[in-house]
Amino acid sequence: MLKQDSPEKPVKKAKKIALCAILSALSTLILFLGAVFDIFSIASVAVAALFICAVMIEIGSPYPFLVWGVTSALSLILLPNKLPAILYALFGGIYPILKEHFERLHYLVAWPLKFSVFNCSLFLIILLTKHIFYLNDSEIDFTIPVIILGNIAFLLTDIALSKLIRLYLVKIRRHMGITNYFEN
Repeated sequence: MLKQDSPEKPVKKAKKIALCAILSALSTLILFLGAVFDIFSIASVAVAALFICAVMIEIGSPYPFLVWGVTSALSLILLPNKLPAILYALFGGIYPILKEHFERLHYLVAWPLKFSVFNCSLFLIILLTKHIFYLNDSEIDFTIPVIILGNIAFLLTDIALSKLIRLYLVKIRRHMGITNYFEN
């Protein structure tokens, strides 16, 4: 007879949901700061994406989707400047989740998938900012330099994200004392 996994304990599930709520609120606050100070709009998306990585490492699926969805919805509703919210909802928040799945594949498959996701996201971001939200202050447009520079920036961002995840796993996680916190 096969052994069935026992359902998750209510207290353990409550801890996970509470952490997701706190990180969603913190991510929304960071995106808000990026919206208020335009110069930090892209950096705020990158920092908020790091919280998704922490949720993926510490809790696992489906909780990163919860943080991404809540943060995306709150930031699209609350932010005065919608650009950081759009960047987070269409790329910055979902990409760390997809990256984890892509990197399980061979790198010859993973990299084309990563670039495909980025370019589709870039297309949607440009389309939404120009034609739906009418963010005229956005300097992004459908030009060859934007696409080339965007892909180079994406490559560097992916490499940096991998290094930050490794740093978190090897150094930061141990020093914070949260190793196996959700497994007890």
